[in-house]
Amino acid sequence: MQLASASVLPMALKVTTELDVFEIISRAGPDAYLSASEIALHLHTENPDAATMLDRVLSLLTSYSVLKCSLVKRDNDQVERRYDLAPVCKFFTNSQDGVSLRPLLLLHQYCEKDSRYNECLKRDTTLG
Repeated sequence: MQLASASVLPMALKVTTELDVFEIISRAGPDAYLSASEIALHLHTENPDAATMLDRVLSLLTSYSVLKCSLVKRDNDQVERRYDLAPVCKFFTNSQDGVSLRPLLLLHQYCEKDSRYNECLKRDTTLG
């Protein structure tokens, strides 16, 4: 099962990088613990389900220890997940000098996609 879902973590990192989620959480300050709804307010989207979709991605990243999660009981007796950056996120947020490994992460995705595409082309030409 792990092999079948091997691309899930890189894709989750890619989408959170493209949406600037780590920077949004970082700007909230240390130990801020934001909910997916609070993060979604900073995204440029009109999708009403954005917070729910984002919560699923953030929950996945929590399972890989990329984010930290805290459960908070709300007024209506529902439990809300709140997220903060785990130590590994220091590589995906801008440093004091404005440096980050985010471009490298995005470049890796293109290389991986292109290598698979080229491999498929080779198979098609050899099989006739």
